[in-house]
Amino acid sequence: MRSIEIWRELSKLAAVLFLLLLSGCQGQVTDTPAADAGAAVGAAELPRVQTGRPQRKAILQKTEQPGELQPWLQAEIHPRSGGVVQRVLVDIGDKVQGPPAEESEGQAVAGPGPVVEPGQLLAVLSAPELEDELRQKQALQRQAEAEIGQAAAAVQLALASERSAEADEAEAAAGRRRIESEVARLTSESQRLAELAESGAVTQRLAEEALQKLAAAESSLEELAAAVQSAAARRGEARAGSVRAEADLKAVEAREESAQADVQRLRTLCGYLQIRAPFSGTVAARTVDPGDLAQAGNGSRAMFLIVETSRVRVTTRVPEADAVQIGAGSAAVVRIPALQQKQFSGAVARTSWTLDEQTRTLLVEIDLQNTDGVLRPGMYASVELIVGQNEQALVVPKSAVVQHEGASVCLVVGADGVLQRKPVKTGLKTATETEIVAGLSEDQLVITANTAAFREGQKVESVEKTP
Repeated sequence: MRSIEIWRELSKLAAVLFLLLLSGCQGQVTDTPAADAGAAVGAAELPRVQTGRPQRKAILQKTEQPGELQPWLQAEIHPRSGGVVQRVLVDIGDKVQGPPAEESEGQAVAGPGPVVEPGQLLAVLSAPELEDELRQKQALQRQAEAEIGQAAAAVQLALASERSAEADEAEAAAGRRRIESEVARLTSESQRLAELAESGAVTQRLAEEALQKLAAAESSLEELAAAVQSAAARRGEARAGSVRAEADLKAVEAREESAQADVQRLRTLCGYLQIRAPFSGTVAARTVDPGDLAQAGNGSRAMFLIVETSRVRVTTRVPEADAVQIGAGSAAVVRIPALQQKQFSGAVARTSWTLDEQTRTLLVEIDLQNTDGVLRPGMYASVELIVGQNEQALVVPKSAVVQHEGASVCLVVGADGVLQRKPVKTGLKTATETEIVAGLSEDQLVITANTAAFREGQKVESVEKTP
C-alpha cells in the first residue's frame, strides 16, 4: 500500500511540472518576435540536393560467388564379383596407371579408347566357389563338344541310309519298267499266236505257252511294283532319320553354345576378382584390408576412390538474376584463399543450363589445368564471372535509382527546381553504378545521393557534382 501511495504522489508532481513547462513555452513563442522572424526565414530556405548528369562510359558487370575444386575424373571402385580380399597393392596417395586411352581434343570428358592392356592392379580377391563353377562349366562344354561329334556322325549315317534307300527305289523302278515292256511284248505275241492257232497256222499248244509266259510276266510286274513301294517307304524312313539326326546335331550345338557362354561369363566374373584402375590418377581413399569380405551388388562398399587431377573442375552456382547472362565461354577469374588468393584466369566450360529448383541457381563449371598439382580437389575458391559489359553505356550512380511501386525511377531536377519522377529501364550494374537503357538523356540532372528522402513535386536547390 505504501508503494501505491508513493506512485500516486509522483504522478501528481509530474503533471504539475508538465503544465508549468507548457505554459513557459507558450509564453516564449507569444512574447518573442525574434522567434517568429527566424521561423519565417527557415521556411523560405530550399533543401540542397546533390545532382549529376548521366555519363557515357564503359561498364563491366561482374558477379563473385563461392566455388569448390573437384577432380577432373573420379571413380569409386566397387567389386563386380564378391570374394575375400587376398592382396591390397596400393594405398592412399599412390599414383596408379590406367589402361591406355585415346583422348579426343575438345571433349569435356576423356572417354576411353581401344583398350590394348588392362589398368594397374589395385587388389586381388579370392572366390574358390567361382573357380569351381568355372571348371564345371568347362567340363560341360567339353561334353557338349563330344556330343557334337557323335551327332555329326549320326547325321552322316542317316544320310547314307537315305541315299541307299533312294538307290533301291530307283533299281526297283527300273526293273518294273523293264517288266512292263516285257508284258507289253508278250501280250502282243500271245494275241498273234492265238490268231494263228485259230487259222491252223500254228498249233494250239504254242498259243497256250505264250499265254503262260504273259501270266508269269504280269506276276513279276506285280512283285516289282510292291518292291518299288517298299523301297519308297524305306527312303521316307531314312529321310526322317536324317532330319532327326540333323535336329539332334543342332540341339547339341545349342547346348555347346550355352556351355561356352557360361564358361565365358564365369571367366569374366573371375577376371573381376582382379581390381584394376579404370584410368590414371591418384588413390584418394582405400577402405579394405586383406581378409575383408568384398561384396558385389548395389549398396556395396567402395574399395577405392580414384581421382584424376591433371585438370580440375571449379564448380560454382550463379543466382537466377545473373544466370541468363552466363554461358560457355564467359570469362572467369578463380582465386584460391588457401594459396594466398592466387589467381587463375579461365572461362566457363559448361553450365547445367537449367536452374536448381531448390536454390534457383545455375551450376557453372570452369576447367583449369593442374599439371603442377598445386590445385587439390576440395579446396574452396572465389569465382568472379563477367555477367556483361558495354563500352558506351549511359551510366548514373547506383544511389540515383530507387524503386517505386515495383518500377525503377530517378528523380530529375527540372528547370524550375521542381523534382520529377522518371521511370527508367536499367541494364548492367556494378557496386557503384547502374546502366540506364531507357528513360534518361545525358543533359538531365538527377539526384545522385539520398534519393529516397525526396518526393516528386518538391522544390529543391541543385548542387551539381562534376564527375
